[in-house]
Amino acid sequence: MSRSHPALPPGDSSVASPSPVAVGEGLASPARTARVRKLIAQACDLTDAEVDVGSLAFLGQALVQTTLPHSDPGVPCFERTSGSVSLSIIANPRFGLPFGTVPRLLLAWICTEAVKTRSPMLGLGNSQNEFLRKLGMRTDGRDCQRLRAQSLKLFSSMLSITYQSQGRFGLKNMPIADEAFVFWDPHRPDERTPWESSLRLSGEFFRNVTEAPVPIDMRVLHALSRSPLAMDIYSWLVYRIFLLRVTNRPSVVIPWQSLKRQFGADYGATSRGLLDFRRQFLLRLKDALLFYPEAEVRAQDTGLLVAASRLRTRHTGGGRLSSL
Repeated sequence: MSRSHPALPPGDSSVASPSPVAVGEGLASPARTARVRKLIAQACDLTDAEVDVGSLAFLGQALVQTTLPHSDPGVPCFERTSGSVSLSIIANPRFGLPFGTVPRLLLAWICTEAVKTRSPMLGLGNSQNEFLRKLGMRTDGRDCQRLRAQSLKLFSSMLSITYQSQGRFGLKNMPIADEAFVFWDPHRPDERTPWESSLRLSGEFFRNVTEAPVPIDMRVLHALSRSPLAMDIYSWLVYRIFLLRVTNRPSVVIPWQSLKRQFGADYGATSRGLLDFRRQFLLRLKDALLFYPEAEVRAQDTGLLVAASRLRTRHTGGGRLSSL
């Protein structure tokens, strides 16, 4: 069945029209055009089908509100802010900070397994290729190297979540894992070992991701995996619309500066940096909206208007949705 997927769905007539920057400037490159056509084809397949137990995934609320670096920041500490919540990631100096697509797929798998099994002990499989297939990644040499490098970065990092509002302050420091044992031979990625590699989540991280998980569609994360920013925007949009629904708010306008602090900390702190971020954000928002056509959003001069739209992921697999 064919289905239209608006890039920016029309809102109420009282809402200001998007500026020229909001809808993009210039002609799309051939690579961009081919990528969009592929995304549209994938979106038509996915949006015609309900999210089932096999494709239902979860992310911890803090990981949706604040995100990992999109590219290598080249520094040992990275911070993102969303409203009153900030997430700092401190790297092990031997490995550096996790960044890009792979740690996002890793975190989605980890959070989903923790929610579904209700156990902090996670089995990663008896071979590296087995785990790659669990993540929906290829089993070629390049993805093997990416998985190994980003796993070391992610599992050895420390997360610090702070909350500040009206004089109140809260802090949680938490490693993702207390222990990790990986027995795979990187030179024999398909060779099964006698022992299953495993990961034991720290108590704080396990509680954080299981007490208030955000349900997402894992198929969408895979479809958007060429762009970490598009993956982040999709997950955030699912959560933000749910938050509007449970608080009975018809809509919210999120300033561009706030969105930049949340998604674009690596852009310059100048008017040009804000303009570049806004243009890139709206491009990736269009990609995300292909997989969430029910979402009513509109770019305005002051920020992004998000309306209390129909929920895309209604099935939660027994997980309790966040109400923060």
